[in-house]
Amino acid sequence: MALISKMRDKMHLVLYVLVGAFLITIVFEWGMNFSGWSARRGNDIGVVNGKPISFKEYETLYRNYLEQYREQLKGQEIDEQTELRLQEQVWESLVMKVLLEAEYEKLNLKVSDKEIVDEIFSDNPPFVIAQQFRNPETGKIDRERLNSAIADPRNKSAWIQLEQYLRQQKLQEKLQTLLTEALRSTDSEARRQFDAQHTKVSGKYVLFDMSRARPDSAYYVSDAEIKAYFNDHKEEYRQEPTREAKYVFFPTDPTEEDKQLIRKELEELKKKFAETKNDTEFVRLHSDSPIDEKPLPRGQLPVEIDTLVFRPDTRIGTVLGPVEDFATNEFKLIKITSLKPDGEVQIRASHILLKPTGNTKADTAKTIAEAKALMARIKKGESFEQLAREKSQDPGSAVRGGDLNWFGKGRMVKPFEEACFNAKVGDLIGPVQTQFGIHIIKVTGRDSREFKGIELTKKIVPSPATLERQRRLASEFEFNAREIGFDSAARRALYTVRETGIFTRGGYVPIIGYSSAMAHWGFRAKIGEISPVLEAKDGFVVMKLTAINDDGYRKYDDDLKRELKSKVIREKKMQDLRKLAEEVRAKCEGNLEKATALDSLLSLNETGTVTLSNPVIQGIGYDINAASALTALEVGTLSRPIDTNRGVILAMLTEKTVGEDEEFEKEKANLRKRILDDKRGRIVQEWTQALKKQAQIQDNRSLFY
Repeated sequence: MALISKMRDKMHLVLYVLVGAFLITIVFEWGMNFSGWSARRGNDIGVVNGKPISFKEYETLYRNYLEQYREQLKGQEIDEQTELRLQEQVWESLVMKVLLEAEYEKLNLKVSDKEIVDEIFSDNPPFVIAQQFRNPETGKIDRERLNSAIADPRNKSAWIQLEQYLRQQKLQEKLQTLLTEALRSTDSEARRQFDAQHTKVSGKYVLFDMSRARPDSAYYVSDAEIKAYFNDHKEEYRQEPTREAKYVFFPTDPTEEDKQLIRKELEELKKKFAETKNDTEFVRLHSDSPIDEKPLPRGQLPVEIDTLVFRPDTRIGTVLGPVEDFATNEFKLIKITSLKPDGEVQIRASHILLKPTGNTKADTAKTIAEAKALMARIKKGESFEQLAREKSQDPGSAVRGGDLNWFGKGRMVKPFEEACFNAKVGDLIGPVQTQFGIHIIKVTGRDSREFKGIELTKKIVPSPATLERQRRLASEFEFNAREIGFDSAARRALYTVRETGIFTRGGYVPIIGYSSAMAHWGFRAKIGEISPVLEAKDGFVVMKLTAINDDGYRKYDDDLKRELKSKVIREKKMQDLRKLAEEVRAKCEGNLEKATALDSLLSLNETGTVTLSNPVIQGIGYDINAASALTALEVGTLSRPIDTNRGVILAMLTEKTVGEDEEFEKEKANLRKRILDDKRGRIVQEWTQALKKQAQIQDNRSLFY
């Protein structure tokens, strides 16, 4: 490259140290691959306007995305949904790279070597340079450090990449300038936005509710009307190409034998975990989850773990478990790393709640008497837990015999808390009155210990034997489905056949969840084709493709027709309500009170304060279109019929306030800038979308994955 030669001859500049800082930006924003286009047309993962995108280029870029994302996650697993999203970003970036390069050439947009040099050595250089060489004390570029980097010949490859990045960035800026240079914002636009933000209205209305219209069965809707509605609103039903399939699912849930193998593995690690002097390193080597030393608060842990941790003999260094954590689907060993014996006191208690039937003192006294009678029965030997199940009016705790688990101060209402914390373990106290009713309380535990621990976890996953067994069953079904038919094979084996519903190339399959294997196969297959055994979340599937829709719109089937028919009927009902509202309006002489006299089903309602930033109308709810119509009215003028979510209204404003001219003058400049920025953003986005829409894009990804 001529520029590189000149720079090396002049200053030997190459900024190798910046590769890590800016390479991901290059990749994410431009999809650049510096090895050039692959010449192997047979390995093209796509073609954009005749320009091939090689599989190697796509795969290299995807690996860069993936590695960067893994660094951000710090060792956590990347789920399939995230992988699919990254793959889509890579594809989009490469497509846009081809399209933009063609536009740069068409518009004769170029960036000279001098522009690149000036950019690098300016007082405000690109971020990737400023980040490394700006002096934090002076805010200026440290020229001495920059010149030192210039003299280092090891930076050659980094400079090549930096030059390409800056060239692409400057081209993008020039393109944006070309697209947006004619855009302007005006004072009147700023005023409209100012008024929309500051206008507040309130008034009254009468509602011709949807329930007043005739029932659905009274409206005839022809097929022609349904089709016409679809054609008029077709863009609302635009969608990506879709597929539908039927499938049989073979779950790979871990068996009890699988769980025992995991438990045995942890039992073998338990002694070593107790003896190790470096807990962090031991967990890093053996745990499935990131290192996590954390407090173990009583009452906030799963019951199984809480019971295990807070045994009387738990000490620092004690290794507890293996214990199953049902919330995270893991087995755990927990090593106690810290013990504070005199921490915050925690109480465990059970209660029986009785609620007075009324609000009088007599009602309360009667309930207190009932509570005392129950306490007497408990003191004579009846089971507290059984009476709680039978008598307590707190359904959440009644099923547990009244148990409220552990709690600290501030968790319960004051009278209840004081009664518990002033009692001893085993005490039966009450009746205690709170805003919830009358309580009989039994204190079952008190503890002030506070622990911290570090966890070694193993995810509960199926063993290789379980996976192989289910895969074999799926393979047998696949063979039989090809021999005697999908449905016949399922009936013979007593398997349940399920429907996927529609799914897109994006990978989300209803019920199954994200499955790139199912989505990719679906977009390669033909109608009636049976899939090989495919991996899905928590199992294997065998599919049969049943429908293809590549026309870009939702399929005009019976389900859609029913949906459209409902909308046509709603529109006919709204027409009837508008007509009724117009009739009342013509007779009420601009007076809403008279409207209610003319129509006994109408009542006068207050709108509340309505703004476009908070378009909520009392009695109607959130309705931006109705709110816009209200703010356009003048005070004292009866509106024409206004459509709302609930029907049709006639409204009249009683108050309307707008922003002051003086305030507008203060905000005008910022408003115009925001409007202009919004226009620029919109025009670039629309231009980009149009560019992509007009392009001939051949996506071959399904042939490779």
